[in-house]
Amino acid sequence: MICFVAITFNFAAMLLADKKKKENISEYIIYMYQTELLIRNFEFDIDKIKVHVFGNIPDRKMSPETKEEIFSWHRQVIADMQSEKLEKEGHLSYVQEEVQKLSDLSLKLLTENDDYQAVFNQARPAIRENIIASKGLISNPIQACLNGVFGLLIARMNGTKIPNEIMSQVEHFGNVLSYLSHESRISKA
Repeated sequence: MICFVAITFNFAAMLLADKKKKENISEYIIYMYQTELLIRNFEFDIDKIKVHVFGNIPDRKMSPETKEEIFSWHRQVIADMQSEKLEKEGHLSYVQEEVQKLSDLSLKLLTENDDYQAVFNQARPAIRENIIASKGLISNPIQACLNGVFGLLIARMNGTKIPNEIMSQVEHFGNVLSYLSHESRISKA
């Protein structure tokens, strides 16, 4: 019984990033990209993040201990970004390692799994288009999918109307990422 209580407590205290990493690796990567953007927008200042991001959350919604755990996590991400010299652009190496794992899984599934091949082939034209549009910055198909979904998130946050063609592309990207996340979770179980 004591073990069950400890596991339940640890799960309840688990940060959102940790939970996403366990449950849906693609969501974790996009969440981390969003966190990097947030940190850059607030100029790596944890006090600004406290005030503008968490300042309006009542204590009844999030305990002071949980808030402090989240601030501590953000401080660590800030330190990691500064250590890797990501003040202006780029992504954390440990996040990009997860992208590489998804890419490796994608290559494996493309040779072994007809269902994944069909999902990927539906996305292939949009992936190719986005890789070409990146003018050499992106060559990885899974990175193109992640960037497409993250770009949609940013556009929505900015209130930008998204053309149907782009929505269709992002839907294909999402299908690829969902399939990979599902297969990744199964392989870790």
